[in-house]
Amino acid sequence: MMKIKNLTKAMLILGCLVSTQTLAKTIIKLGHYNSDLHPSHIVLQEHFKKIVEEKTNHRYEIRIFPNNQLGGEDQVLNGLRNGTIEMGITGCLLQNVDPIFGVWEWPYLFKDNLEAKKVFDSPVAQEIGQKMEKYGIKLLSFGMNGFRVISSNKKVEKFDDFKGLRLRVPLNSLFVDWANSMHINPQSMPLSEVFTALEQKVIDGQENPYMLVKDSGLYEVQKYIIETNHIFTPGLLQMSLKTWNKIPKEDQAIFLEAAKVYTDKEWELAIKYEQEVKDFFRKNAKQIIVPSDEFKADMLKGVEGMYQNLYNKYDWAKDVVQKINDAK
Repeated sequence: MMKIKNLTKAMLILGCLVSTQTLAKTIIKLGHYNSDLHPSHIVLQEHFKKIVEEKTNHRYEIRIFPNNQLGGEDQVLNGLRNGTIEMGITGCLLQNVDPIFGVWEWPYLFKDNLEAKKVFDSPVAQEIGQKMEKYGIKLLSFGMNGFRVISSNKKVEKFDDFKGLRLRVPLNSLFVDWANSMHINPQSMPLSEVFTALEQKVIDGQENPYMLVKDSGLYEVQKYIIETNHIFTPGLLQMSLKTWNKIPKEDQAIFLEAAKVYTDKEWELAIKYEQEVKDFFRKNAKQIIVPSDEFKADMLKGVEGMYQNLYNKYDWAKDVVQKINDAK
């Protein structure tokens, strides 16, 4: 009789433990648009996921969905805002709601990757990031997608060569304004249509970070890479504020710790991968054209009017750009 009672008691305790673990485990879906070979995905799997799960004793399970598996960038952003997607990586798409979130993509804002990293680690980046909470998003990290470069079937070696270049740009007025300031003929279209448009010679070229040019196969129908580095595109690791507010403070600290590791590892790997992509292009007979000092000066001069228009349009713009320059 005593053995039966002890066995029953042990089973009840075991049942309670299993039930508690089941109830306590929280699934975090994390969607992004990069491939499973992109540095952001690799670091999410090898570091962010591992740190969160292990340090919370597996109270959380991070499920990562690359390649737009949870929807396109706009769908992920909307999911974050309304709480149907717990975490995600997007670019600066929230600028469609508030233009201040697009400041990172203003032309020629950064000199190189290290300068960009320094600014994104600075108070001005945190200040702007905190403003995202007003729109239902908790920003955890600024990752690196990289500087955008031009791939083209037309050789561009000086500023005047931009004239008449039929260049695909995203469906974003900022990119159209930049292209116009370069005397480029901008063609706005979804990324999914670009390969065919290049193949059929509807357009001469497109612009994107090195890593995307390779991962999407666009280089296969392009001859030249012009390293204009005209716009830097960050990848923002975000959590829905609805999800964040449900997480206990001690667990929030673990997510922030994991995000810090993610930031450092992702930038390190992305910079390394970017160089590997350049080497890959050269081995595959793609000519990389690095603009001369004169060419660079002409590009900077070309956007002076664009910046003046932005300063006139947004009363915060000049002050924010000054803070960014001070943080370099």
